[in-house]
Amino acid sequence: MTAKTIPFSKMNGCGNDFIVIDNREQIMDGFELSTFVKNICSRGTSLGADGFMMLESSDLADFKMRYFNADGSEGEMCGNGARCLSRFAYLAGAVKDTMTFETLAGVYQAEIFDNKQTVKVKFPDVLLDELKLHQPYPPGGPAVNYHYGFVGVPHTVWFVEELAKIDDQQIIQWGKQVRYNEQLFPQGTNVNFIEVIGRQTLQIRTYERGVEAETYACGSGSTAAAIIAGIMEVVDPDLPVYLQTRGGLLTISYELAGGVARDIFMEGNAKLVATGELLPDSWM
Repeated sequence: MTAKTIPFSKMNGCGNDFIVIDNREQIMDGFELSTFVKNICSRGTSLGADGFMMLESSDLADFKMRYFNADGSEGEMCGNGARCLSRFAYLAGAVKDTMTFETLAGVYQAEIFDNKQTVKVKFPDVLLDELKLHQPYPPGGPAVNYHYGFVGVPHTVWFVEELAKIDDQQIIQWGKQVRYNEQLFPQGTNVNFIEVIGRQTLQIRTYERGVEAETYACGSGSTAAAIIAGIMEVVDPDLPVYLQTRGGLLTISYELAGGVARDIFMEGNAKLVATGELLPDSWM
């Protein structure tokens, strides 16, 4: 027996938007989640979103983050989503302004600042020898070389010129080409296009796996790009790196020492834009 209505919140981090539900009382029991998520995230026919998240109880941390892509697949985690769910948990009274949360990619930490809209998330350390830099790519791709790393989820990073002038359809074409290159990326990958704007500033556009489209921002992609740019000495890793996304600004800070990227923090907004109830027509 499934619920007749489901309380929800609509949130976004730098324009990356999510439908969020408090599932600590298992109100989603009885739903086939993959189909449910695919239906409610469909723009035009339902509420629409880049992803769906549930706040759940955890034995390992203050709460558990369950994240689903718009196509109904469950993801390891989502950087912008993590900020939004952290603020959601705070507003729900589940946590104080500092917290830990469990994901399929490990346990993360988050802190909410005085204005209650800015959230900083700490990522687990990244081993530099697990990153693959300067990898050759066949002709016809976004660039001659790409860089690969797993930062919560898999990411490729491509340095390009005049990123803002690249046609949206070209971004999608390249994104699909790389994301579905099963020989190189059997599990798929997110595709991040980067332009160096200044010594500590990068512009970024991302084709997201699971959304299967360009999104306004990708938090974990921005984090991967900032770390790779630091290793390549494009930016100074001892200073904050500013990522200009299509939906706003993300600030990434970290340290490189002993073959590890550590003390990795991603900071940005987490906006609560609506609350209400999902009706059966939204998922049926």
